[in-house]
Parts: sequence; structure tokens; C-alpha cells
Amino acid sequence: MACGDVTPPAILLATLPFWFNERFGYRPMKLSNESVFRSRLRKAWRASFGAGREEGSTLYEFAMVALLVLTMLTGIIYGGIMAYDRVVLTNAVASGVRTLAGERGDPTACTDAVNAVSTSAYGLNTSQLTIVNPPVFISNTGSGAGTSSCNVTTGTGPSGAACSVAAPCQVLQKSEYAVMAASYPCNMYFPRLGINLCSLPQGNTQITYPSGQSGGNATSITVNCPYQFCFYSIEATKIE
Repeated sequence: MACGDVTPPAILLATLPFWFNERFGYRPMKLSNESVFRSRLRKAWRASFGAGREEGSTLYEFAMVALLVLTMLTGIIYGGIMAYDRVVLTNAVASGVRTLAGERGDPTACTDAVNAVSTSAYGLNTSQLTIVNPPVFISNTGSGAGTSSCNVTTGTGPSGAACSVAAPCQVLQKSEYAVMAASYPCNMYFPRLGINLCSLPQGNTQITYPSGQSGGNATSITVNCPYQFCFYSIEATKIE
């Protein structure tokens, strides 16, 4: 029949393009899509890897710079603290010698001068403050020179009381010079860097006070540092 003769070729021709595309077109297209996907994935991976390397380099550079900055900042902070402590200690010792200079007739002149150093050390830990006690006197020309002392054991004191070993007197003579000194812990010592900005090592150190600032007579005073390192202040005054 005509219908039986025409139908098979028509069905084959109708399904042939789908079969052809499925047989030869779909797989190449599928392979192409997979290739593009892999290529894009590879590029993304490389980009992220490069970004990670750049971030790692930035962190390394920051760590190096931060170490240097923190070291400098620490030095500035400690240096500022030490400078402040030096100024306060100098002012405190100066207050002590001023007290000593103006209390010639006071029976507790030496004690008052030492106390003035402690009370004037604003901001310092007074338990770590080491004061040379009693003050050191320098012989000068004139009447009474060389007789000033904070521990007079004979004669009569300013208050009229007798001086003895059990009850020594504090006697100051006019125009004589007195020297006071004190020390305080110093933390500006960095052995690994070879830096030491501290004045005194631990122990007793004998310091000569210039003659031009003590009435023409140089004198030596022993300053004690009970810590690893200290800085010190020394001042002289003339008894009025």
C-alpha cells in the first residue's frame, strides 16, 4: 500500500536530525562546556593563589615594620619616664638643700632637709629613693668653718640642750657649704643592644662634686645604688 511505502522513510527523515545531533553534536558541545568550565576554574584558582601570596607578603612586611615601630615606641616611653624621674629627683634634692640652707638655727635642720627630699619627689616611689643621709659638709674659710655636723656629740645644740652620743645635735655654721645627693632606679639598660643610659651601677660610687660649685673646695660624696642600675642627683648649698 502507498501508506506503508511512505511512512517508514518519513519517520526516519523526521528523527534523523535528532539522532545526528545526539550522535555527533551533543558530545562535542558537552566537551566544550567542560573545557570552558575547567579553564575558568583554573584561572580562578590561579587568581586566588596569587592574591594569597600578595596578602602573605603584606603581612610579613607589616610584621617587620611593626617590630621596629614597637621597639622605637618602647624606647620613647621608657626614655620619657626616665627623663621625668631625673627632673623630679633633681628638683627634690634642690628642695632639700634649700631647706638645709635656711635652717641654721633649727635643731632638726638635717632631718628636715632629708624629709624635704622625700616629700618633694612627686610621682616617684619614695621606697626606692636612696638619700645620702646625713648631708656632707665642706670646710670653708671663716669662723666656724669645718664644724657643721648633723651628729655633734659634745657641747650645746641650737636648742640649748647638751649634745651626746645618745642624743646627737644638728649644728650648722654660717657660710659653710653642704652637699646632698640621692639616687633612684634606672631602667634604660638594654644589654642586647649595647645601650646603657644609667649613671650608676649597683653598689657605692664615690662622686666628686666640682669645686667651682661648692665654695672653691671640691668634695667627694658616696652615693649608694641598691638596684642593678640607678641615676642620681647632687646639689650643694651655702649655709645662711
